[in-house]
Amino acid sequence: MEMQYSLSADNVASDTILIVDDDKINRKILGKIFSGHYKIIEAENGQEALAMILNQNNHFCAVLLDLLMPGLTGLEVIRHLHALGLMEKIPVFLITVECNDNVMREAYQLGVMDVIRKPVIPFMVLRRVGSIVELFEARKHLNMVVENQSFELLMQTEKIISLNQGMIEVLATA
Repeated sequence: MEMQYSLSADNVASDTILIVDDDKINRKILGKIFSGHYKIIEAENGQEALAMILNQNNHFCAVLLDLLMPGLTGLEVIRHLHALGLMEKIPVFLITVECNDNVMREAYQLGVMDVIRKPVIPFMVLRRVGSIVELFEARKHLNMVVENQSFELLMQTEKIISLNQGMIEVLATA
């Protein structure tokens, strides 16, 4: 039996990574690491990143977010995304030179996937982000399969109920 999937905005697979850092050189370094595998969009601050993420036309497979930026810090962006329930839908990685235990604890509690220290090691950051992106996509796919199977079971249950009611009516008239 062939399954048909309907893609809603939440289920659209993306191959675009949002890189957020106030330092252009850091954005370019990360962009270079991921450019052979993903499309890259850059934001130079937290406010710009938040606007891009909230834009209905943007679907990101991952967000790489610098911790220390003027305006909205990376942690403040994560707090906003958590409050909106988006941390479960988009894997977010915090990238930083230094990070104290309290900041790391809060970031993980809010749903950040990983904290990556600068300077990044290209093959490691590519592998870590790629693995999480694959897991998120697999989870989305499995959720769609479960939703479709649940719908099919509901339809079959309704057919059985209808058939049972028909049989009851036939037996009642007999």
